[in-house]
Amino acid sequence: MGIVWAFVTGRDRELDPPIGWWRGPTWLGWALVLGVMGMWAISAFLIFTLANAGNSLVGVLVAAPEFAAVVLARHFPLTAVRLAFAATIAAAIYSKELPHPLGYARHWPLDSHLIPLAPVVALGIARAPKERMAGVALLAFGAMALATPIVAVGYGADMMAGPIAGVIGAVIAGFILNDNRYTRLESEYERQKRSHLQQRTKIARELHDVIGHHLSMIAVRTDSARYRLSGVTPEIQEEFSALGDAAREALTDARRLIGVLREDDSEAEHLPQPTIDDIPELVQSAVASGASVTAELSAVPGVPAMVGLAAYRIVQESLSNAMRHSPGTPISVCLRSAEDSIELSVENGPFAPFSEAVDGNGLAGIKERVSLVGGECAAGRRADGGFRVWAKLPR
Repeated sequence: MGIVWAFVTGRDRELDPPIGWWRGPTWLGWALVLGVMGMWAISAFLIFTLANAGNSLVGVLVAAPEFAAVVLARHFPLTAVRLAFAATIAAAIYSKELPHPLGYARHWPLDSHLIPLAPVVALGIARAPKERMAGVALLAFGAMALATPIVAVGYGADMMAGPIAGVIGAVIAGFILNDNRYTRLESEYERQKRSHLQQRTKIARELHDVIGHHLSMIAVRTDSARYRLSGVTPEIQEEFSALGDAAREALTDARRLIGVLREDDSEAEHLPQPTIDDIPELVQSAVASGASVTAELSAVPGVPAMVGLAAYRIVQESLSNAMRHSPGTPISVCLRSAEDSIELSVENGPFAPFSEAVDGNGLAGIKERVSLVGGECAAGRRADGGFRVWAKLPR
């Protein structure tokens, strides 16, 4: 039962961490709390001492537990609510009409008791688990239910109207704070989830671009070895073919794994690796693999890192697709620079009849990169059956 948990079996560690609304230095926050509560404790001590014919022990009995409740509320919220409960009963027992007004208490000392009681109750409910909020609220209402008949005997139940209204307000405030707290926690969880998915997308794209490119290179070089090297015996060629098959199988498995990592609605990554200056080396690597590549590469100084990375990956993916799907056909790479843009294209001859379809992840990655930097691109078959990838990137 909720009230039993709140009053007896519950532990402070079961409540959520502090709300954390204070953004200033910790020492300043504590100084403000202790300063305000110190002034209240002195006033409450004087008020209840006055109401009880100068009995200072009564003032201490009422003021000390409530002061302690506020101080403990941050690290021991459930203990603080229980202390406030006990202090409320003590205040009801020793409440007597004042012989004359004192400070903010005009004629009834129990009203002043609500100054620390209300925030302790509200913060206790705000930090309670959803299923335990009602228990903390019932504990606060239980204090009022016990205090009301005690006061009503001597002064009438109407004297409790103010304290009861104050506790109702504190409970409502606690429920609102709790709801807002969980909303913020859910928003933070969603933000972290999006960040995690973006990181996964980044890893997937880089795996596709880097591993896919190099595995394709291995397959192409092993397939073309008999044409590039002399003295390749049938046994050696069989070994090369086995290596090529293994590379293609590894590429298929890698794509399957990358498909698990990818999230199409995630944002592209922002951390550049290669640059546009590395494209000539990329072309030379393709030539060394046996591909027939001609390149027209203009110098493009002062390119932003993100644009340079996009240009490099576009050429890398296009070369990989051309060598994989249309081996042996000529490939042309063109990179031109204008005043405010970079235009690049990669074209190859007709696809071999036995080739597989162009990899959708690669073209999707190209479109994502171009979109990220604010460019435009197009990819598709030429009239002669070849393939062309074109992109225009801003400088």
